[in-house]
Amino acid sequence: MSKKDSHIETQKGKLLPWLTTILMILGVAVLAALYWNRNVTINEVEVTGTYFSTPEEIEQAANVPLGIKPDSLDLVALVARVEVLNYVKSVTPYVEPSGDLTLTISERTPMAVLVQGSNRMYVDEDGVRLTILENKTLDLPIVYGFGATAGMDTLKSNEFLQIRDFLVGARTNEFGWATISEVAYSTEEGVVALSHENGVKLLFGTNDFETKLRNWEAFYADVIRTKGIQTMQQVDLRFKNQVVTREVES
Repeated sequence: MSKKDSHIETQKGKLLPWLTTILMILGVAVLAALYWNRNVTINEVEVTGTYFSTPEEIEQAANVPLGIKPDSLDLVALVARVEVLNYVKSVTPYVEPSGDLTLTISERTPMAVLVQGSNRMYVDEDGVRLTILENKTLDLPIVYGFGATAGMDTLKSNEFLQIRDFLVGARTNEFGWATISEVAYSTEEGVVALSHENGVKLLFGTNDFETKLRNWEAFYADVIRTKGIQTMQQVDLRFKNQVVTREVES
């Protein structure tokens, strides 16, 4: 036998135990899967990740017949039924080895309150209107100029997207979030907000809101803390290198 043939035989000898082990593992896995499919049934549904939705609402929408075998459960249809619920953004189903079905919910997060006359609704970053639930109210900026009726289409207009981007920037800027109370969109002025303190009109224009919010914070620290916010009527932050103010006439 040549050295080459001897080397091949040695390699085969090393691989054989590994191949045998792999085949045994696969065999056990196949048998376990067959046993699981034949004998395991779903007898309990557990819901996690909810605050605005209740587990009872999720279970009712999921409509899982207890006692059903996992391979007979249409998970795609289940997900579609649950994601119809107002506050559900997505749902991830998982069947435990015991047969218990876990539904992990990712909920929509309200970003602002839409106000239209006497109607009020939350709205999230995707422009989805959300019903305000009793005992689960949040302290959020008020947004004017958009419909606040359930069942309306998702907000996708340029005006809303500008307000959305502004509020996203404000939410990452603790000072901006704490000092903004009401927001609207003007064709001439872009995003317009009122300060939480004294209702000063703040003009933010369009785009680059993170920079403008930092400028608002710096202006507040440098000027308003000295003069007092009661001296301000309007603060215009639309320009790159300057802040233009209109002060209250004495």
